[in-house]
Amino acid sequence: MFLIDFYKAALPDRIERECRRQPGRVPVVEFRLADGTTLDVCHIFYLADSYLGLAVYRDPTTCEDMDIAFLPYEAVARVTLSLHDPSARRIGFDTGKQQTQTLAG
Repeated sequence: MFLIDFYKAALPDRIERECRRQPGRVPVVEFRLADGTTLDVCHIFYLADSYLGLAVYRDPTTCEDMDIAFLPYEAVARVTLSLHDPSARRIGFDTGKQQTQTLAG
């Protein structure tokens, strides 16, 4: 199970390293949920002890509309990071939003 430290440290670090390795590419982060749903994540905006809050693209082909999703950590079965050519994907995971609000306690 991916816990709070993964989202606070490991995921942002990996995204940063991959983006440095392939500058000019668009980072895309997808969460595959235990129920089979795949979420195309714009950014993580909230981390609590037992759940996280996400902004997710409703239609990744346009990246215009977003939904808000709150998930228990155990709902996330897989996290995928891929880098896309900007001509195929104009907006991806927003690494600038990594000032995620954390509520732990």
